[in-house]
Amino acid sequence: MTIDIFRPVVRLERQHPVFQMLVHPPHSPEREVIAAWAEGFNDRDGKFVQEFQMTFESGLWELYLHAALKEWKLPVDMRYHAPDFVVGGGVPFGIEAVIAAPAHGGKPSFGYSERDIPTEFTQFNIESTLRICNSFDGKVKRYHKHYAGLPHMVDRPFVIAIASFDRPLAHLAAFRPILAAIYGVYHDEDITPKGAEDVVSYNVAAAPKNETVNIDLGLFCDDTYADVSAVFYSSLVTWGKLRALADNPTAKQIFTTLHPNSDSIEAKVRHTKKCDYSEHLMDGLCVLHNPFAKRPLPKSMFAHPRIMQATVAADGELITDAPDDFLLVRMVQALVDPGTAFRHVGLEPKK
Repeated sequence: MTIDIFRPVVRLERQHPVFQMLVHPPHSPEREVIAAWAEGFNDRDGKFVQEFQMTFESGLWELYLHAALKEWKLPVDMRYHAPDFVVGGGVPFGIEAVIAAPAHGGKPSFGYSERDIPTEFTQFNIESTLRICNSFDGKVKRYHKHYAGLPHMVDRPFVIAIASFDRPLAHLAAFRPILAAIYGVYHDEDITPKGAEDVVSYNVAAAPKNETVNIDLGLFCDDTYADVSAVFYSSLVTWGKLRALADNPTAKQIFTTLHPNSDSIEAKVRHTKKCDYSEHLMDGLCVLHNPFAKRPLPKSMFAHPRIMQATVAADGELITDAPDDFLLVRMVQALVDPGTAFRHVGLEPKK
């Protein structure tokens, strides 16, 4: 039975702003997308609906992962409440989902303005990398303390699934932060000369948290985290993903997307009206494999024409396998008719 995630169960003042917007009639196409993701999903601890309405982003990411596993045709055993997904199939494994959230006191990922657009990407990417590392570290500790000894997890691979919501416009960082965090490789546009044939890239071992503390990077560059078999990552499972997948061809929306360009270091940029735009559920998703994993997962398990997979060759070279038009960044511009615009105020739970 599909859970009812849209009937308000928390007070209006505690509802997430995006959830408040989502429950209104004009956004029924976006609700249908989430409802499809939620088919077969069980609220195993009885808290998911409440947390989804209050925090939204972490619940959206979990529902997306549920949909992605269905797309991969990987069965999920819903009898277990921990970790988040106990996956069956040829090589059973567990997944714990987490978002890279804003630092304490930092701005949320929603409700940004032009002032939040980064003008200098190195610091933007460093801060995003640190938030990813923080989320990764928290889930590794939880695995060792709570999950590793569970009967259904003993000797099974463990995956951490991370989505970036750590700041306004977090999606603009694309894959720079996750590649630095996991493989210690940074592609630096800021110092790349204009007209260069390749983006300047170099290895990074740490990033400054403050003037006296550095945080280790290259988490998969040795066997420190051998218990983590892989990381799933996306920075694009956002409100924009819902709009992209929604069956709403008359929506007044323009999608600007960035894709790899084999002929230049400049990404291919496309501008597409909603009526002509097409995006797959798996677009923007990446699987990053740990070359030092005690229990590695075969690439073939996640084979899909729309995703990226990252591995490390025997000589240490980072290998990425992705479609030529892989989705790096997506931005959505919605055109609002002032005559029909209305204020989203949310819905109160029924008494």
